[in-house]
Amino acid sequence: MKNKSIFFSIIFLLFITLNLFAKGVIVIDIKGIITSATTNFVKKGIATAEKQDGILMLRIDTPGGLLSATRNIVQLIFKSNVPVISVVYPAGARAGSAGSFIVMASNYALMFEGSVIGAAHPISITGKNIEGDMRKKIENDTVAFMRAIAEKRKRDVSSAVLMVSESKSYTDKEAYKNGLIDGIVDSDKKIDSFLKDVFKLKIVNYIFVKPTTFERVKFFLSDPNVLVLLLIITLLSFYLEIKFGGTFVFAGVAIISFVLFLIGLNIIPVNYFALLMFLIGIALLVMEIFIPSFGLLAFFAIVLIILSLNLLYKVDGNLGIKVAWYVIATIVLIIVMLMLFVGKIIIKDYKRNPVTGAEKFKNLEGEVVHWGDNKGKVFINGEYWDAISDQIFKEGDLVKVKEVKGLKLLVEKAKDE
Repeated sequence: MKNKSIFFSIIFLLFITLNLFAKGVIVIDIKGIITSATTNFVKKGIATAEKQDGILMLRIDTPGGLLSATRNIVQLIFKSNVPVISVVYPAGARAGSAGSFIVMASNYALMFEGSVIGAAHPISITGKNIEGDMRKKIENDTVAFMRAIAEKRKRDVSSAVLMVSESKSYTDKEAYKNGLIDGIVDSDKKIDSFLKDVFKLKIVNYIFVKPTTFERVKFFLSDPNVLVLLLIITLLSFYLEIKFGGTFVFAGVAIISFVLFLIGLNIIPVNYFALLMFLIGIALLVMEIFIPSFGLLAFFAIVLIILSLNLLYKVDGNLGIKVAWYVIATIVLIIVMLMLFVGKIIIKDYKRNPVTGAEKFKNLEGEVVHWGDNKGKVFINGEYWDAISDQIFKEGDLVKVKEVKGLKLLVEKAKDE
């Protein structure tokens, strides 16, 4: 029994000793759009790694983000007192646009098999290449930024610059072949092996830093698709509150979603011209409901909405930020379905027989009270009416109202069932 206690004590002390000498690898995930919230998260990760004299690992999967936030993150990495490793993670991930600058700035860069990096060319608010002197100014500045990063980290400058000047994208193998990254991995074990080889580690001790609730909210609101949906919810809830006023439920939803939308605007800059186009498109849809134009207004509304959603985040300093095509397609599909539904109601209402006045008796059946000389009295819907016809009837015959002429009903013999 005593020997067993000594054995387990030795194992426990060995375990503690290995962990004391194990290099802590602080891991943070950079997902979605890169914003000021991402900057603060990276800053927290670096501070944690420096406090433990460890290593910071950035697992990246992003379509892009704000150039201003990207510059701040690059500066944080350059000033870091601990090594920073970027991994385009997991397989199928991308370090698009702004994300490519962060990967290039890291001390070590890895990519999972099947991942991509690049497409960092600046664009105008129309989504096309910027022309003239302004294009040269913006492009040269962004190219210089990428060149400086590549030179500092001794990566292939020409291949790195192509990601900006020609919006070049690279697969994992292409990036490694062109000297942009330090290795390709296909599993977490391969990352372990890389860390052990580079930093001469016996074991790898991962410490995952999770975002706070407030940071999660900011990350959530930094999704361009979420902001568009919040705007749609705001407008729809506002309409429902007008339609079914008094409950204040829809008003509350509209206020909350609108406040969240405003918070999101402070995270991701938007093209206000495109936002105005979107609101005009919604206004045209409303006009189509009250002023039927046989679908013409609805057509122009849909065109404006599609264009505005494509241009909504085309702002200088936004790299790779856009509304997903499936979100645009879903919104347009919902609008088309709603317009078809409303149009069907309008057509049905137009074809419906009047429910007031004498016209409401059209196509109704009644009973002849008396008849003579092509005219007489009929009993319909609990009332007696003067009736005329070129047909001959007798008392008790069933007739059908064919037409209403003033205060007289033009009737015909009702068909037998």
